[in-house]
Amino acid sequence: ASTRRIAHPASQSHILMGAPGIKRTDPDYFPLFVGNYVLGGGGFDSRLLEEVRQKRGLAYSAHSHFAPLMQEGPFQIGLQTRRDQAGQALAVVRETLAKFVAEGPTEAELKQAKDNLIGGFPLRIDSNSKILGYLSAIGFYRLPLTYLDDFSAKVEKVTVADIKDAFARRVRPEIMATVIVAADDK
Repeated sequence: ASTRRIAHPASQSHILMGAPGIKRTDPDYFPLFVGNYVLGGGGFDSRLLEEVRQKRGLAYSAHSHFAPLMQEGPFQIGLQTRRDQAGQALAVVRETLAKFVAEGPTEAELKQAKDNLIGGFPLRIDSNSKILGYLSAIGFYRLPLTYLDDFSAKVEKVTVADIKDAFARRVRPEIMATVIVAADDK
């Protein structure tokens, strides 16, 4: 783990945490994808936004995502907050991440994530451009030709135990690098 503070005169601190994540063909892809929706990929449905914005008003937005590539792509968490709140916001993010890795989502959170991901799936393929993007990914990453047909079933199959197991093995908060641009001097 490392933390790098970069001086900048901006009124907001920009915080980005990251570590190696997963390959696109990793068998943990769907548990991590669904779990990340709960953690920080689901907008107002996510824990990070709930803890950082809704409960404490520390940031307008907080998010997380996996960027799986041919090799291990990054797992990242990002937010912007007032300079004088950066330390507090970062502590809340770290605590929220550690709790999620240790406990996983609740059944209610998992159901909401699945409902949104499956229900919103048609919007991921509602144009020729989006379909072409998926076809390119299927070819480039050598995914099954039935990937689009299988997507909803793979999301539906994910359990709380799957997410907890995948996050415990793949996301290690203790090794994440953190960069704070416009860090408070304190």
